[in-house]
Amino acid sequence: MMRHRTTTTTGRPYRLAELLRERLALILLHKCADPRLQELTLTQVEMSSDLKQARVFYVARPNADPVLVKKALTKGMGFIKQEVAKENLFRLMPEISFLPDEGLDRAEKLEQLLHEAGILTKRAEDSDN
Repeated sequence: MMRHRTTTTTGRPYRLAELLRERLALILLHKCADPRLQELTLTQVEMSSDLKQARVFYVARPNADPVLVKKALTKGMGFIKQEVAKENLFRLMPEISFLPDEGLDRAEKLEQLLHEAGILTKRAEDSDN
């Protein structure tokens, strides 16, 4: 487990995390044969300060089965790491773990609850006046 999160938007871990996110997205979209992996959106990558671990957060399309997506990621991990290694981004390949990004689901549920409670609509009407 990583102990420190990259909170600053500067520094090498942050820059490499963004670069890794871009490269992983291209690999999943263009180089992976499994169509389930092309249905993912990578939302964020968190690198440890020593660059040995990378946590990749993803969101699957609404019609995608989360269990099948996780299996596809597990099955394709060797190929994905091999493609990242070809990019020569790191001296040592970090341990990559893919995790579902539940932040968007939580935000949607919270918005729905606020609508049901009438709080969100009141604020929207107040801002219009």
